[in-house]
Parts: sequence; C-alpha cells; structure tokens
Amino acid sequence: MANETLLIHDQKFKLYANLPKPDFMLIGGAKCGTTSFSSYLPKHPQVKPTPFKEPNFWSWQLFSKADYQNLFVNSTPAYSPGDQQQICGDYSTSYLPNPMVPRRVRARLPDTKIIVLLRNPIDRAYSHYIMAKRGNIEPDHSFDEIVLKEIEEIPALLDAHQRGFLDTNSRTNAHRSHPSGQTISVVKHDKNWTAYPIASDEDLFTFYKTSYMFRSLYHDQLWRWMQLFPRNQILIIQAERFFASPQQVLGEISEFLNLIPYQFSPEDVAYTLGGGVSNPHKPGSYEDMSKATRTMLKEYFAPYNQKLFELIGEQYDWD
Repeated sequence: MANETLLIHDQKFKLYANLPKPDFMLIGGAKCGTTSFSSYLPKHPQVKPTPFKEPNFWSWQLFSKADYQNLFVNSTPAYSPGDQQQICGDYSTSYLPNPMVPRRVRARLPDTKIIVLLRNPIDRAYSHYIMAKRGNIEPDHSFDEIVLKEIEEIPALLDAHQRGFLDTNSRTNAHRSHPSGQTISVVKHDKNWTAYPIASDEDLFTFYKTSYMFRSLYHDQLWRWMQLFPRNQILIIQAERFFASPQQVLGEISEFLNLIPYQFSPEDVAYTLGGGVSNPHKPGSYEDMSKATRTMLKEYFAPYNQKLFELIGEQYDWD
C-alpha cells in the first residue's frame, strides 16, 4: 500500500467529476521515443489521438482543469474498456523527473496505468542536447562542457528531489532547496555560466528543458512512482526495443491497457512528427559525441543504471 501521508490533496489538482479524465499516462522519459509512441498507439481503433501532447498538467498546470480534462473521452477512466469503447491518454515527459507529480496523481487517479520508456541515458542526454542545439537554445557551449557542469550540480538536486518527495508537510519548495531551506542554484548555459536560483516551479521547468544528465538518472525518478503505485500498474519498456520492434511492443502495450487485439501494420509505425525529427520519414542524423566523453559517461552512469536494473528486475544492454 502507498504511504498515504505522501499523497498531495491540493485542490488545484482535484479533477471535475463530470469531465473526462486520462485513461493512462505515458510519463517519459524525454527523448526516449515518446513522440513516436503518441503517434503510433492511436492507430489502435480503441485509442483516441490526443489533441495535445505534453499538457504537463500534473507538473506545471499549463492547462486549466477544464481544458485539460476535455482532452480526454471518459469521465470514469476505462481501465478495462469495452470492445467499442475508446480511451485517451496523457503523454507528458515532465511527470517522470518531477517528484511532486506521483504524489498528486496517486491522490486523484490511484488506479491509472502508467507507461515508461527508458533509453540508454547517454544517448538520451545527447539527443536532448542536439534537440536544444537545433532549436538555438544552446548556442554557447558544447555538450562536453555542459556535461561537466551538470555533474557538479547533480548531488544537491538529487537530494532535494528526494526530500521533496518524502516531505509529508508538502512544502512547495522542498524539492528545490537545500536542507537549510536555501534555494538551490544552477548555472545557465550562457557564456558566463551565470548562476540562477530555482526559486519557483517555473524555474524548475526551465531547468528541465536543458537538463541533459539529471533527466537521464532514471532510478530515483522511477523509484518514486513505484513507492505510490503497484508494480502491475506500471509498464516499463526499454526504448531501444521499441525502436527496433515497434509493432511487437505496441501489441504488449495494448494488452497492458486491456484493449482488443490489434495487429499494428508497418504503415502504422512508418513515421512520426516532432521530437526533434526534421524529416518525418527519416529521423535526423547528427555527429557522434567524442569517444572520450562517451567513455566517461558510461562510467558515470554505470552505478545509477545498476540501481535501476535492480529496482525493475531487468537488465538492459546499454553500452
């Protein structure tokens, strides 16, 4: 059973009883195939396409409650839908790293089904950086330079996110603060590495957008969800397996969601839009990272990956 003292019953997240609610959630990770997933799964006749990927309601409330709920179809979530019934999910990658989200979701949607895609953390981090670089968000520094700065910041951020998750007083800033209560600061990726405090959830949102290393530390993120939701409500998928065999994996997901059997065709998984892909029929290519950086990151992530594998009871062939 979940620790009831951790649940956050904030009225801002109390859903309207008569409006639709998500039937499932894809919570991440970012750059792990979530855009492809949100494009492919609705090819199943029982899955309604979401009109908006990444509503981020449970982390940042980018939508009002009514607007958020009207993205979906069932006022009572359909965890075992009838053969003619459609379902619709929330696809928001900020839900995995944000430590307050599982506490909010568990308080309001305790039976929801949760799907997670996890990609080699080195590849995820680099793909995230390349997307930011292409969007002109990272004009000043190389991936190698940013990685070294992030590694310095990670211990304090990990500790704060864990304190925030376990804070039974539900302080709104515990996950952004040192034990003393002082706000944690990180550096901007500008020419001067300007320090700025994560003084609000808006600041945290900005940090996550260019957080390449921190968002690749899956163990702590997933551990929090697994403290509040039973294991049989969480489906964890290695992203590389999804990339290699999307039809097979989508079949497994359909079974997890209790949908009628459906054979996804090659055309169903032929292309996707968004996610940093410049050509919807061919993912964009980019330069490999340096061998030295990859070797360093492999050593850095190894203990975190091992903790993840022990947590989920499965070993991935990440190199």
